[in-house]
Amino acid sequence: LINQYWFLTEDILNSDIYYPLEGYLFPDTYIIKKSATIEEIIGKMLSTMGDKLSIYKEEINVSDYTIHELLTLASIIELEGVSVEDRAGVAGVFYNRLRDHWTLGSDVTTYYSVKKNITDKLYQKDIDSCNPYNTRSSCVDGLPIGPIDSPSLASITAAIEPSQHNYYYFVADIHNKTYFNSTESGHIAEVNRLKNEGLWPE
Repeated sequence: LINQYWFLTEDILNSDIYYPLEGYLFPDTYIIKKSATIEEIIGKMLSTMGDKLSIYKEEINVSDYTIHELLTLASIIELEGVSVEDRAGVAGVFYNRLRDHWTLGSDVTTYYSVKKNITDKLYQKDIDSCNPYNTRSSCVDGLPIGPIDSPSLASITAAIEPSQHNYYYFVADIHNKTYFNSTESGHIAEVNRLKNEGLWPE
């Protein structure tokens, strides 16, 4: 497959990656014959991903990040942002953190690292676990080892074309509205406000 699709690289062969094609099978509605083989289905999904990525090929080629890293980032954005605007903003936060050598500190990567659903409880041992997917752990410097879901085109676009701003923190309320902050103190104040106003997701 690596020889057939320009966006597949040997990054997916890393033995620490849970599922080599995670993040590369474009999520869409497909018409598939009952007689189709697994190989044909995967090929259709990969071809669609190639079509979606092709419009960004030039930007990908000049990016400081590889296609594997961009899809990894897009997969995190997919779960951290809701609206198109929020996803671009979240992408900007992650770019700022990567630029300044911060950890991403993304809970969704921790869930994936310990193979829990997003609705499950996370424990301190999960957050502290040394796993190449877990960006809450000090073991991961930068991006996780690979994608954690199948990102939509909006999230892929956000990863390639992030918002430019000075924010390093974000939090969402129960209505999925995202609030951005430049400082930790501002972020904590925002969280406390949401809790006091009954807008904090329990």
